[in-house]
Amino acid sequence: MRVLERTRTELDLTKFKNRSAQETDCSTYIKESTTVTVDGRIVIVYISYVDDKALDEMAKVLPEIKYQTSTRTSGLVTTSRIFGYAPRNELRRQPCRATGFATEQPREHAIVAAASKVVERYYVDSFPELSQYHRELTEGNVKEQYRLEGTMFTSGIVNHNNPLRYHFDSGNFKNVCSAMLAFKHKVSGGHLCIPELDLMIEIADRSLLLFDGQGLIHGVTPIKKLAPDAHRFTVVYYSLQQMWNCEAITDEIARLRNKRAEIERKRANLE
Repeated sequence: MRVLERTRTELDLTKFKNRSAQETDCSTYIKESTTVTVDGRIVIVYISYVDDKALDEMAKVLPEIKYQTSTRTSGLVTTSRIFGYAPRNELRRQPCRATGFATEQPREHAIVAAASKVVERYYVDSFPELSQYHRELTEGNVKEQYRLEGTMFTSGIVNHNNPLRYHFDSGNFKNVCSAMLAFKHKVSGGHLCIPELDLMIEIADRSLLLFDGQGLIHGVTPIKKLAPDAHRFTVVYYSLQQMWNCEAITDEIARLRNKRAEIERKRANLE
């Protein structure tokens, strides 16, 4: 594997946040498997092709997922589906729970979740100390029932043809890696730009990218479809910080019922 040493450049991030990434933003283009270091410390590992049967299954089910379209605060319309586990939502009176994808399409969800074991193996091989720290954080703070396949990951998102503007990831464990698998068919572009390191990464079909998306601003270059059936799926696995607050599911439900009962008592007293 190629090893590439980079220097982190201080940028005026206001000039990048929420704007579209362009291929001209970064001058160094990575296509082959590469380990990127800064000051001798590994910060990115890109594996250009992952040979595993679990990915064969994923490639088949990704087009079958019922995606949801939403508008981000930046105004960008995206198509995606959350998987794994979701934290408590007090406003909507929802306990910590499995995502809607898990209940609506259990077979497809199981296949996507199972690949978490594959990406964890690469994570452990590529970042032995950091992955150990990540696992200890998960095991010490997240109940096992909220972990994907017993891995250190709690959740994830499948993106469908999303040319994401420059952003920092948010809500994940701090100072650890997320893992991104990619599946591409008859498209050009869709590269990942990381301007602070002056790097653009190809994100090839069946590639895997490991890096701290909360610490490095990044964006996706325009995606050009070359055929009617063209697509670019990315499947990102991460660990949500809010899952630290989750109790066992039976306790979550009891908590929700008790809170509802308290609201009803207060309402009755006022009336």
